[in-house]
Amino acid sequence: MMGELFRQMHHLSPMAAKILSVLAIEGCSAGLTFEELLERLHTSKSTLSTSINLLLDKDLVYYHIKEGKRRKYFKSFPFDKRFEGFLRLIRYEKDFTIRFQQYMKEQNDIQPFFPEKRISNLGLFLDYLEQIESLTQDFLKKLKPEEIREEL
Repeated sequence: MMGELFRQMHHLSPMAAKILSVLAIEGCSAGLTFEELLERLHTSKSTLSTSINLLLDKDLVYYHIKEGKRRKYFKSFPFDKRFEGFLRLIRYEKDFTIRFQQYMKEQNDIQPFFPEKRISNLGLFLDYLEQIESLTQDFLKKLKPEEIREEL
């Protein structure tokens, strides 16, 4: 179920979603090596490599190398990191929508072009974005230590 959630949420291939699921469940503390992932997922090296690179590119996983070892240990990003990214997207969408709504109003002042209903609907969408932003910000404040709360 987690794999299907990640597949839909992040627009991933089934294998990339499985990798992310395995890392979220089993790789929390130490991380998993490429070989450990191969063993758990029963897939080819090329499929695993391609999927890991996709997850790295999307910033859904990262790796570290332990001192004295040459292997990469892959981990999924912590829960709060994923929601920080979500909060950035919501804020970007909100900023864009504010600017676009202002543009529509300015154009209508010159010559009516955009229907008032469309401008009104953008206002409703902005209300929604502000609520999502506030909920996500509150959620992150509860997850984060006190000193980081000020940054949000």
